[in-house]
Amino acid sequence: MKRNMVKRNVSLALGAVLVFGAVPAYAADAVTVKLNGSQMEFDVNPVIENSRTLVPFRKIFEALDCAVSYTKENGAQVVTANRGNQWITLEIGKNEITVDGETKKLDVAPKIVNGRTFVPLRAISEGLDCTVEWSADTKTVDIQKKQGQYAVSSAHISKNITDDKGNILITIAFEYPVIENKDNNAFITAVNEQYKKDAEAAISEAEAEFKDSAAAVLASEGKNYHPMVFTRSFEVSLNQDNLLSITQLDYANTYGAHPNTLKSSKTFNLAENKVLTLSEVLGKNAADTDSYVKEKFEAYVKEDAGELIDYQENIEKALSAVNFCLTEDALVLYYNPYDILPYAAGSPEVKVPYADTTIKLALAES
Repeated sequence: MKRNMVKRNVSLALGAVLVFGAVPAYAADAVTVKLNGSQMEFDVNPVIENSRTLVPFRKIFEALDCAVSYTKENGAQVVTANRGNQWITLEIGKNEITVDGETKKLDVAPKIVNGRTFVPLRAISEGLDCTVEWSADTKTVDIQKKQGQYAVSSAHISKNITDDKGNILITIAFEYPVIENKDNNAFITAVNEQYKKDAEAAISEAEAEFKDSAAAVLASEGKNYHPMVFTRSFEVSLNQDNLLSITQLDYANTYGAHPNTLKSSKTFNLAENKVLTLSEVLGKNAADTDSYVKEKFEAYVKEDAGELIDYQENIEKALSAVNFCLTEDALVLYYNPYDILPYAAGSPEVKVPYADTTIKLALAES
């Protein structure tokens, strides 16, 4: 009798596979996911399909410091996440992932289970430069993301701005840095509070400036309308020797001629509780710093643009707009689009290695 029941159950299971055409996903109650050693908590259990672990998309992306947006485009449901200059795009039901413009095949496609969007854990994590290990004995996925001297996590603000009928006009997904502050350092507290205030202010400005125009476009385009998108994310380019360099990236798609992306950076000396200026990094006075920036970008324009275009006129106006960040091996000077060159030229950038005698900064070997 027992053997017959086993055969019957096996037959039913095989029949289900034949009917539905694939091995269905199932909840992975026993799977544990850890990030840098700390267990992650999900409001719904991870899912296993074809031996791959899938998890709720927003939780994993935000844990890895990404700003996330979810849109419907021409019938396709698309998840987009960015962390600084890193971008990941997935389409629900499609076995592909696009990381920084490069598309790769997935073993398992993102899917919707009981109204929730799930994405493949390993592909997401590795796409964001994390290492992933699986322990079969403990059924544990261990994700390791790069860390530096100071622990920097992220806070998130997600918001949909709607009209009176509930139509989504603008989608906002902001992520900003939070520097760990175990010693209650007043300077770090102030820095964290400022990042939060700046994010809240930018969201309010986006709503005030674009809500009416978005409503007008919706009235014109009807069902063809896609919400405007605003995201903010960041990346840490240096985190050692009490130096912390953070670059913030703002993306806006307001359905103009093209989306706009603006970057801004701050470098903190946390041993001295101060924000470093470019003059301090170079060891120059203000006038000599301006001359240094002009010289570097004139050489850049001649080499990469072939001609100065309107560079000379623009650089005089834009000296104060120059941005800089520090990496493990170089000082990076950059401008945003339009600052000194046309939009097509992108974001002009000059890297000066620390070996250059003009840099008055010495880092310990990492």
